[in-house]
Amino acid sequence: MTASDLYLATPILQDGEAFLPDLVRGLAAQPPAALLLRLADAPESRLITQIQKIQPLVQAQDIALMLEDRPALALKTGCDGVHLSTGFAASSVRDVRKSIGDALQLGVAVGASRDAAMRAGEDGADYVCFSAEGAEGAAQDEDEPEDLTALVRWWCLMMELPAVVLAPEPTDVAGFVQAGADFIMPAATFWAHPQDWPSLA
Repeated sequence: MTASDLYLATPILQDGEAFLPDLVRGLAAQPPAALLLRLADAPESRLITQIQKIQPLVQAQDIALMLEDRPALALKTGCDGVHLSTGFAASSVRDVRKSIGDALQLGVAVGASRDAAMRAGEDGADYVCFSAEGAEGAAQDEDEPEDLTALVRWWCLMMELPAVVLAPEPTDVAGFVQAGADFIMPAATFWAHPQDWPSLA
């Protein structure tokens, strides 16, 4: 078993400046390897302003800043990468990889689908992000792992592409670490009570 790194994700922010105190407190409590910045829809000029307020606090600490679902804006503003959510439909993973080249990291959320994860890897993702999203009630192939922990364990044993896993609760972290996840992404509730989440340091 190898150690897992922490990968934090902000809530979907309407006002990035208002979130700064929570950001500073969370980063101090548990410094992550990366931060996923999730912004609500707004005019591009406002999005750029919000990114620029958060960016120095993150990148000055050698924390990778990943922007959700906005590849062109990630390039334009000097983010370290882009993370495509399961709802991203503007273009394919392959097209995003072509548009950003090798300049940025590319992460792809795949829910609880091994097939989606494998396709993302084939299309140029630098990591995949597993979550319980879509797991309940979904048709499952006979050879699919039966739960998220088993899926993460299988992936990390069989594949070289790094795996991020979304942990809904602090009590979920240990199981995902034992399964070999490269990165643990706490749910957005982390920001209210960062001290409740186990340290990965």
